[in-house]
Parts: sequence; structure tokens; C-alpha cells
Amino acid sequence: MAIYVWFTIWVFLSLMTAAGVYSLLTKLVKPAWVNWLLLPGTIVSEMAYIFGTLITGGEVRSKIMPSKDGDGGAPKTDATAKFKTAGPIIASALAIAAVGAAIVLVYSALDRPVIRDFTGGDGRSDFVTLSPLDHPDKKMQASATGVANALWDQAHYQVTILRKMTFTLGELHWTKWQIPLFVYLTICLAVRLWPSKRPIRPTLGAVIFLVLAIALTGAIWTRFSDLLKDIWPLLTYVWATLLLTLVVALILNGLVTLYKALAGKGGAPAKAKAA
Repeated sequence: MAIYVWFTIWVFLSLMTAAGVYSLLTKLVKPAWVNWLLLPGTIVSEMAYIFGTLITGGEVRSKIMPSKDGDGGAPKTDATAKFKTAGPIIASALAIAAVGAAIVLVYSALDRPVIRDFTGGDGRSDFVTLSPLDHPDKKMQASATGVANALWDQAHYQVTILRKMTFTLGELHWTKWQIPLFVYLTICLAVRLWPSKRPIRPTLGAVIFLVLAIALTGAIWTRFSDLLKDIWPLLTYVWATLLLTLVVALILNGLVTLYKALAGKGGAPAKAKAA
């Protein structure tokens, strides 16, 4: 049961991080440009969302890649009155599931060379979450010190995984076409895990629905835990990719904000000048 809990926790964190990365990227460049840059992920996510809208009786009122940025580059869709609540939830769930399935397909099709390098060549991963429940000392499990130690250990591990990711990217054999293709497709799909520019409440409802579906599948299918263990290194890599992309996006946004402030293009200096 623990593996399902931690799997859903890290999937949820990956979705939140993907939403944050996309938001930061759209602050640097126009949303339409970001969608074109992430074209494979954009197509999978939006096509799945449109399909979910259509099968629930909804309508699509614009093309997949609009030429204008007024809607943030997302096709306009309307749910029917009958499925006003369930329609967007189903569409969002299909979008998330489709992108996740596409990541697994890319992982299977490109011979997994990047994952082998990332996990040390043996296909394993030490991406195991630390919690007070894992501490051998039962008294420590329930203590505030145990919780604090687990949180700090986990924070330290995130830094370790960032270092591992950067070292892996530096040591890859980029001349092999599978390597850059896998890295590019994984970034595109990982960032588009969250159905961008969609209502947040239905999307959160879709996440809850998927979490419950994973738990139910695990309860019914006993071998499902073995499947999760097999794709755990991939989940580790996707999380590391999003984490590194988030750090880079934050640094770039900070540099752009600093440049605007030094160049007198910020809002505060303009107001002061007007006063």
C-alpha cells in the first residue's frame, strides 16, 4: 500500500511542478511560442483534452494551436449542460493520462539509454521518499524530531537528485540520435503533464479521480505494484527533469526581472517618475 501512496504523492508533485514551469515559461515568452516549443506535448495534451470534451458532448470552438495569445494558446472548449461539471474533469483526466502514457511509450521505444545512465547503469533508482514512518525507532516515528529529520533528509535528497541530473546530461553521448530525442520529448511531455490554461478545479478533480483509480487498480490487480516498481526509475527521471527545468526557469525569470529593474522598465520606477 505504501508504494501507491508515495507514487500518487510524487505524481501530484510532478503535476504541480509542471504547472509552475509552464507558468514561468509563459512569463518569459508568449504562450503560443511555448506551445510550439513543446509541440509534441502540446499535441498529445490538447488532443486528449479535446477528445474528452467531445465524448462528453461538448464543443470545440477553436483550433489546437491558435494564432492569437488571448486565450494563452489553449483551444476554446465548452461542456454541455448535462456534463457541465463532469465533462471538464473527464477531459482533464484523459489529458493527464495520455501524456503519462506517451512518456511511457517514449521510454519503451528509445531503448532507455538515458535512464540507464541516470540510475547508474543497473536500471535501479533510489528515489524512495523518506518519512517518519520509515524510521526504525518507533518513538522517533511519532516525534517532532523524526518529522523534521525526514523533511530535511528529503530536501537534501532533492539537491542530490538535481546534481545527478546535471551530471547525467553532461555525460550523455549526444551524438546518438536517441539521446537528444528522448531528452527533448521527455521535457515536452513532462511540462505538459498539467493541462495548461484549463480551469483549475476540474483539473484537481481529475487528479483526485486518477489517484483513486490507481488505488483501486492496486487493490484489484496484485501485480500492479510490480508495474509501478518497473516504471519508478522513469518517474524519478521525469521528476528530476521538471525540478531542473523549474530551477532554470526561476533563474531566467530572476535575471529578466533584474534586467528590467536595472534598465528602468519595471512598474515601480515608472510610477515614481510619474509622481
